[in-house]
Amino acid sequence: MSDATMQCPTMQCPKCESKLDTHERHGVVIEECPGCKGVFLDRGELEQLIDAESRYLAELPDDANPETTYQGRHRRGIVEQIFAGDQ
Repeated sequence: MSDATMQCPTMQCPKCESKLDTHERHGVVIEECPGCKGVFLDRGELEQLIDAESRYLAELPDDANPETTYQGRHRRGIVEQIFAGDQ
């Protein structure tokens, strides 16, 4: 992913009080805590991510076999990448 990361100086994590980092992923702004790795979404952003995920997964050909296409790995979706902390 080639999305920008910047620190959000006014927002703090409610759990550990670290300053939140802001990432733009697929047109959705996501706040993430660098301390505890919490992810925070604004209203409507989860729905935007779900829509982006649907479009992303639709690109996979119907006849693709994940076991042979990805050599034992599986194609990770957008939401899985975000919550796994991929940059």
